[in-house]
Amino acid sequence: MEKPSELEFSYLLFGGLTFILILTLAVVLFILLYQKKLFRQQKELQLLELGYQKELTRLIIKSQEGERARISNDLHDEIGVSLSAAKLYINQIGFETESNEMIALANNAKEIISQIVKDIRLISQNLSPLPLENFGLEQAIRILLKNLEKGGLDTKFVIIGYDQRLPSETELGIYRIIQEAVGNTLKHAKATSIKISLTIDIQEIKLTIQDNGVGFDLEETINKPTSSIGLSGIKARTGLLNGKLVFNSKTGEGTYLQLVVPIHA
Repeated sequence: MEKPSELEFSYLLFGGLTFILILTLAVVLFILLYQKKLFRQQKELQLLELGYQKELTRLIIKSQEGERARISNDLHDEIGVSLSAAKLYINQIGFETESNEMIALANNAKEIISQIVKDIRLISQNLSPLPLENFGLEQAIRILLKNLEKGGLDTKFVIIGYDQRLPSETELGIYRIIQEAVGNTLKHAKATSIKISLTIDIQEIKLTIQDNGVGFDLEETINKPTSSIGLSGIKARTGLLNGKLVFNSKTGEGTYLQLVVPIHA
């Protein structure tokens, strides 16, 4: 017969082993549940990422199609009509016998062709902005705003921290976003003034654009199946820059846009 102390030791040993077994099972169960939860979260993140990539791709394609449509319209409306007019003047020269009339027709054709050259140069600059390539982001923005002032829009531009060229993709993306925002202001906002602020430090670029126009219902515009090409273009370019975009607009209160882009994305 076992001594009491030995019996107690056996009970303690059995209890300890049982406790360790239960604890081990609990740890294993916790790990399994945690891994299952982690796997579910990873799957959800993958689905969200896939949805984001699909939305970004849709916006990029929509923006590209919008740009192609604008180029096509410019070529048709501006260049096509001007070429047709120049052709008429040139054809008419062959039916004229008076030298004065022939000279007048030739001068008219020359003026139209000169305007065509300017229009083509403008379309080319929109495709690949020369001021941006030659002078950098700051000067390109100033040139853009100077052209707006010629049309009667009051502009203000503040830049802080821009002392060297940014990566070309970043400069082009920011410049295009400014173009899109300004284009929306001119087309829809009925604004009399626009303010652009650009702050650059070692970590990020912060762009703000604000106008005093009529504004719009932001939620209604975003939820439209066919939302603004300009808004889609801005969102698509923000995604390509790994940036964060904030819109704030209300009917009658103007529009505010803020873009934050990491420098080392």
